Amino acid sequence: MKTTLELPDDLYRQAKTRAASQNRKVKDLVSEGLRGVLTAHPATASDDKKEASRVMDALDDILRCPPPPAGRIAALQAEARRLRSEGWSREDAAS
Repeated sequence: MKTTLELPDDLYRQAKTRAASQNRKVKDLVSEGLRGVLTAHPATASDDKKEASRVMDALDDILRCPPPPAGRIAALQAEARRLRSEGWSREDAAS
């Protein structure tokens, strides 16, 4: 399957250098890394229930809030695009 990933520039450069030194492709390193993470930390039914609970709590919080003015939505979208263009991601916010 083909997909698109957004990676920090320095991480991609490191992966490309490592792959080249091993006569491999970057996609092979990414696949190997994902397999390693999924094998080392398999999801459990308990994890799925906790995640579902977190999502439902977040949705409840959103539904309790009044809708923002239309101009505010556009400003938030522009800020999200700016942060992504600078290499920020949701994972950065979670850590």
